[in-house]
Amino acid sequence: MSVVVTEYDPDWPARFEAEAEGLARVFGPQAIGIMHIGSTSVPGLAAKPVIDIMPVVRDITAVDSLNAAMERLGYEAMGEYGIAGRRYFRKGATARRYHVHVYEAGSAEALRHLAFRDFLRAHGDIARRYGALKAELAACFSGDIEAYMDGKDPFIKKTERDAIAWWARVPVIVLSGPVGAGKTTVGEALSDLLSCQRIAHACVDVDALSSIYPRSPGDRFGSAFALANLQALWRNARSCGARCLIAARVIEDEGELHALQEVVPDAHPVLVRLRAPLTVLQERLRRRERGPSLAWHLDRAAQLADQLDRSGPADLVVDAGETTPEQIAQEIWERAGITAWLT
Repeated sequence: MSVVVTEYDPDWPARFEAEAEGLARVFGPQAIGIMHIGSTSVPGLAAKPVIDIMPVVRDITAVDSLNAAMERLGYEAMGEYGIAGRRYFRKGATARRYHVHVYEAGSAEALRHLAFRDFLRAHGDIARRYGALKAELAACFSGDIEAYMDGKDPFIKKTERDAIAWWARVPVIVLSGPVGAGKTTVGEALSDLLSCQRIAHACVDVDALSSIYPRSPGDRFGSAFALANLQALWRNARSCGARCLIAARVIEDEGELHALQEVVPDAHPVLVRLRAPLTVLQERLRRRERGPSLAWHLDRAAQLADQLDRSGPADLVVDAGETTPEQIAQEIWERAGITAWLT
């Protein structure tokens, strides 16, 4: 097979998007995400003009039943093809155009691909060195794909080690505060801010994950149930490239923060406590709650406001009284210093 390395083509992302739409129809609800990986996914990087695509699925064994559907899209099913836990498909009989690498959620191989991609996207100098190396090797070994791959191997292994260590750090912005402080709305505003910066993330109201009836004895607020759900949710989000987590949840003591860290591997939490006058909390709750639950929420707000002011843990305390959620989100982002962790 001949080796052809070309300059970056701005059309590569559009080719990925178009092909991913067809793949989404084949994989259906089995796929929890379909990502562009490999050199063509890194802006400005010279590459072989082959689009690498990575669907992440709930059950890797279920993919075998999709071989016929993939063949109708023009793909050749190759099975694991040397990597345990993968399903590999390639398209293009004479000239390869697409490679599809399928992994199950939580796969270390999937995380390796995402780490390598994001590391090169964030470190342009390293990406340029990689592009120059590939161009040099392609010129020397244009008819020898094995020699070309061997020449890249030391650079790739070193960069992968650095990328995995870099990507493993997970900034977690934990929004705490009494009932009515605006944890959920501020979380949504933070999510919008990160989306505008194209930072892959998950935003979760942890309390919303606790809804079950009846709750287990000893789990009055459904905390254990919520954390188990958060663990599964983060596993899926991480497999789809999430770099950062925003979690809205009342944190009354250090033990609750440690419990959250345990379900998010490599978490580096920044605990933000939202504070507002009790009169503001009560006004918000009266607008939000109805019926018998109002009295409980009013009492709970007063209790938590007092307790958190006296002994609540926090890395940052932010006024959430009369300020808009968007302004609060901007203040948190600037004070938390998360950008430095992601670049």
